[in-house]
Amino acid sequence: MAKAKKSTKENVDVASETSTVEAAVPAQKEVIREVIREVQVPVAAPQKSELPSTAFLRNEIVTLKYIKRESEYIKDPKHVGYGGLFNGSSIAVPAPTLDNRKMKNMLTKEEKAGLEYLLGKDLSIYGPFWKQEYSKGGIFPIFLTKDDTQLDLSDPQQYIKYKVLLASPIVANSMDEIRNKATYRFVMVSEGEELKRDKDAVGNKVLAFEKYVEHKNNASILRYILRSLGKYTSRGQKLEFLQVETAKLIEVDPNLFVAVTNDALLAQKVLIEEAVEFGVVVKKDGNYYTTDNQPLSEGDTPSMDVAAAYLGNPLGQELRLAIEAKIKNAKN
Repeated sequence: MAKAKKSTKENVDVASETSTVEAAVPAQKEVIREVIREVQVPVAAPQKSELPSTAFLRNEIVTLKYIKRESEYIKDPKHVGYGGLFNGSSIAVPAPTLDNRKMKNMLTKEEKAGLEYLLGKDLSIYGPFWKQEYSKGGIFPIFLTKDDTQLDLSDPQQYIKYKVLLASPIVANSMDEIRNKATYRFVMVSEGEELKRDKDAVGNKVLAFEKYVEHKNNASILRYILRSLGKYTSRGQKLEFLQVETAKLIEVDPNLFVAVTNDALLAQKVLIEEAVEFGVVVKKDGNYYTTDNQPLSEGDTPSMDVAAAYLGNPLGQELRLAIEAKIKNAKN
């Protein structure tokens, strides 16, 4: 009997322990669920990838115009070679390179990313896109003729051509730039600029004749104007001839005539060119120096604009007077 009682007590104890464990299990499960809820990371909604900007493309047409410069040998406008380029001939413009012969980077980061997205091509300066391809469908070099070339700036490939020509040393970026360098072969004219030129043509013609009257008795200025507008001149040409040729240019392009004659440094530039002609000033690599190799400047690179500005300010007056005196002696 004592054994039976002990067994009964052991059963009660085991049952008690079992119920205690069973009671504890749900609590542990609940704790685990709470922990899971706390550490669970919500899945973010998928983000839309941002497309490259193509805002630089615009609905605009620019026109490349050939700059006709009369030579000593061909003066007839009807001649096939008038202006320096024969009909049917072209000038090839490659992608510009730096002094180390590496290609010059002409595109901004935004332009490069947007154009690569649209064209599906690598536009890195080291990529094959920029190489001169004559037979594989490449767009380089760009061939320009005497006829107008139009570029649509909303078209990716034509926009690239536009950027290349914008960086070319033989393309003036506007009509106002033409007079700055005699080596320009083409000028880039925007729609707005061309419309404005047409609109102002009548008014500029009147102003051009006023400028002509102002300078018509100064052979040096007339020769400078003619040279700036692509006409050949020589020291032996008579004043009457220069007057007739200058008046003709007003009829051809009064806008350009006004642009040249409105230059605030006109007198100084005429003086410099005349000084070069008489050996009083030396021109080296497009810059101007005295015969003693002193720059016509306060230390800056003496380009035409810098040299003219120097001779036009009080600091350069002594040198200007000396140059004028030497030219006078050379003429005598």
